[in-house]
Amino acid sequence: MKKIVFALLLPILVVASGYTVQAAGFKDVPEDHYAYEAILWAEEYDIVNGYADGTFKPNATITEQQFAKLLANFYELESPYDELKKQTPLANWSDEFYNRLASYGVPLNGYFDNNIRGANVKRGVVAQAISHLVNGKSGLDQSIQFLLDYYISTGQNLQYENRNLQKFFGVSNNMTRAQVVTMLHRMDERNFYEISDYAQKINENMSNASLNTRAKNGQNQLDKTMQLTTPSNSAWNGTYSYYYKWGTGSTDFNRRDAYISNATSKSFTIFMTANDGTAAGSVDGTATITSNTKAVMNKSSNGNRCVLEFERHNNALKITEVDCRKEHDEGTNFSGTLKKQ
Repeated sequence: MKKIVFALLLPILVVASGYTVQAAGFKDVPEDHYAYEAILWAEEYDIVNGYADGTFKPNATITEQQFAKLLANFYELESPYDELKKQTPLANWSDEFYNRLASYGVPLNGYFDNNIRGANVKRGVVAQAISHLVNGKSGLDQSIQFLLDYYISTGQNLQYENRNLQKFFGVSNNMTRAQVVTMLHRMDERNFYEISDYAQKINENMSNASLNTRAKNGQNQLDKTMQLTTPSNSAWNGTYSYYYKWGTGSTDFNRRDAYISNATSKSFTIFMTANDGTAAGSVDGTATITSNTKAVMNKSSNGNRCVLEFERHNNALKITEVDCRKEHDEGTNFSGTLKKQ
């Protein structure tokens, strides 16, 4: 694996006794965090970034599109000449990474749907995607065993050890940012840089298969229990945006973006950002649905108090911040009415 030369590693803070030593300036990653070294490594080689508020959010769940970016960056996969033709045609920041992974036939769910991309990625999907690139075409059990044999990952449910491999590994559990970065760091330590012959042949594409065909084959390679090819029909799910340019300067604008996924009859997952020119912030968490058109979130995924009220309109989402000061920079908030994209 070629290492990226334009490293972005910030100096490690060395401070007096009694203060927390932080990883690359991330105020929520102390030196004694289990993923401290992995996060330093991942930022050094531009595999992962932090948030605008100076945090890394190591315990935040990771979506499939965020995982796709990390995996494509780890292997420095080249972009194909063509692009995926999606069912949701709106451009998405993750398009580049899904195009690159599709050219290698990597097993993922979200190639054709932006909504699926924003859902939390399951441990079983991560296992099959990594094993495909490192070890060739593998079923779910083979992929899990590969990760366990090389201590790239471990099991989560000890009561099933030597009894049920998938339950022991926790295939349906969500993954956190710190967990995924730790897995990639262990791959680096074990010199798993080379792409498997199987994935390489898909990329060489001697049969001239379209990028969509290779992506679909990757989807089908996922274990049936891991496949998520039909998005929820909940009216809450979707991408919402607001942008207003009020002057001619480069910072004379207001922007709000929100992504709602995993909606059920009771709750949904929310990730949103706010940028008011020079001030920016982000927040993610779970909101409770209180009626057909209203919902409320009381705390962020970090456990901080963060009260947001949501009201769903036709093709729009009104968001009102009541108190969420610990989750964004001073000078901005998450309020506004955003149009559904």
